[in-house]
Amino acid sequence: MKGNIMKILLISVIILVGIVVAVVALTYPQYNREMSAAQGNLIADSEIFKTGQGDIEYAVTGEGIPVLFLHGAGGGYDQGLWGGKVYLGDGYKFVSVSRYGFLRSPIPVNASIKTHAALYKELLDYLEIEKVVVIGASAGGPSATQFANDYPERVSTLILVSAVSMRSAPGDKDPFYVKIIQTIQQSDYAYWLVSKNFQPQFLDLLGVPSDVYQTFTSEQKILAQEMLDVMHPMSQRRVGSINDAKMIELDDPSTENLSAPTLIIHAKDDALVSYDHAENAHRKIKQSELILFDTGGHAIISQLDEVRELSNTFINESI
Repeated sequence: MKGNIMKILLISVIILVGIVVAVVALTYPQYNREMSAAQGNLIADSEIFKTGQGDIEYAVTGEGIPVLFLHGAGGGYDQGLWGGKVYLGDGYKFVSVSRYGFLRSPIPVNASIKTHAALYKELLDYLEIEKVVVIGASAGGPSATQFANDYPERVSTLILVSAVSMRSAPGDKDPFYVKIIQTIQQSDYAYWLVSKNFQPQFLDLLGVPSDVYQTFTSEQKILAQEMLDVMHPMSQRRVGSINDAKMIELDDPSTENLSAPTLIIHAKDDALVSYDHAENAHRKIKQSELILFDTGGHAIISQLDEVRELSNTFINESI
């Protein structure tokens, strides 16, 4: 009897190993091609600005009203350029950076949301841009708010999209789904495989509930895949995401000097950044307008047309 059980276990292991080998053999060549292309594009499409406060990677595209876009966790300057086009559309000059620890932007010894804001100011000085619309998405929210507070004369409008606005309590444990995300992020291949083949399930982990995904049109599903693809290769963004968590524990963004008209957009079913953050920002920023959607999740893809219209109208009325 014991011998039969061992044989069954051995056969099961052999079958499982065979499946894994087959999956890798079938998918790895495509993964390798896509990663090579993504890596080449990342280096070709950005520049490094060196300052006394550290280096910062950035890219500038488009013509029109200047917009400084500050990306979320798992992002980089490329996610910022993508987000700018998605949330605003044409008619803007997008300045997008890789925040501390993302892609080719290092983390200085004194990293904080305040030093982050100072670095943005130096970059805008270098680019000879006097005033910008600032958009802070997700974990880009704290340094976006801090920049608008520390340099009010440089900000025409502040827009916070699904943004973090308050620090986490020391000792708070990450929810189990965050640990799953962090595990997947450790391997570019694992991230690629999961994001390509388990889109609904992975988006659910990233704050887009499954019931919201089920309402997506075919165009919105394509957009959701673009959002996942723009985070390749993930391994070059993981250090920045870890640093974000550390900085969020240290400081709340200041708002006492913030004078720019502020639009706060969030969904109540955002499972990654609670809409408590939106309500907190609205309480602290007196000249703010709060738009809360009942559904949409963290990325608010299902509400994108309305988000774009609201953002463009708010900018045009504010500048």
